[in-house]
Amino acid sequence: MQTAEGAMIAQNYTSAENNFSKYISSVSSKLPAYLQQVAVYDTSSAFQRNFKFPNFSYEHKWALAYCERGICRLDQGKKDSAFNDFTAAVKIDPTYAEAYYQSAALLKEKGEKIKSCIYTAKALSFNDTMKRAKDLSNLNFCWMCAAEDFKAGKIHVELKEYKEALASLNLAVMLCHDSASYYAYRGAAFDGLGKSDSALMDYSSALKLDSSSYEAYYHRALAYEGKQKYTEAFNDLTKVISMSPRFVDAYRHRAEDCENMEKEASAQYDYQQILRLKPNDGESYYKIALFRQKSGQEACDYFQKAADNGIDDAQPYADDCKKAAAKQNHSMR
Repeated sequence: MQTAEGAMIAQNYTSAENNFSKYISSVSSKLPAYLQQVAVYDTSSAFQRNFKFPNFSYEHKWALAYCERGICRLDQGKKDSAFNDFTAAVKIDPTYAEAYYQSAALLKEKGEKIKSCIYTAKALSFNDTMKRAKDLSNLNFCWMCAAEDFKAGKIHVELKEYKEALASLNLAVMLCHDSASYYAYRGAAFDGLGKSDSALMDYSSALKLDSSSYEAYYHRALAYEGKQKYTEAFNDLTKVISMSPRFVDAYRHRAEDCENMEKEASAQYDYQQILRLKPNDGESYYKIALFRQKSGQEACDYFQKAADNGIDDAQPYADDCKKAAAKQNHSMR
């Protein structure tokens, strides 16, 4: 490697290519097993990685040899073989920004704009200060491609066409890795497809990019609820309410989380807040009535208001209250 890199610095690209090839030949027998391991590692959860691959790391030196041989070949006009080398480099080390950038530049020359943008975005995701990649992204108008895919994906999410939404939003995220909205809407698509783990990851990614997104906190809370992680959901909903104190559904979900954690008094607070914002919410009247009845407090007015606002389950309680009141009036005569 040292001889190859020395020749490369001296711009003796033929010698450098030959010496990089010798080094690559010396490790080539190890590549198939290593690439199989990479494939398993890259598709494993964080827990599985810690358990199965506690000491795993990418073979960056191997990737470096392929990438630098590719650059040497590029300088000799061997563009196809150079592209193959850059592709091999990112397979060996999927975090190698330079190899992604070199691939993107060649793809742009071939007129493959979308693929070029995807590789450029990969380069920037692993090295967000790489000026060459930023310039290439701007030159390709990659942000416009991402915006178009996001717009299509957003419409599909709103129409509950989650499979179609995911296809568009995957591309939007690949083209633009630093948009909180793109991750948040892709999280909603994953949610709609019942893929709660993927949804949680995307909502968390959105919040890393924009910690002021109350919608991302809200949707992550719902995903937590689906996994019965009520404490985490409660915490996210508390943040939502602090950012958007008139968000009725956030109070409702937090109240339900409190009930699931057997914190009924806290749930009552949230139901009262819902009634403050939405005075005709029958469900809140009903939940408050049940709590008051259970704790020995007067609940008849709440049952009646719940029934008047469309909660059928409250009607028998309201009827019992009327019977009890009539009986009391009769006994007082």
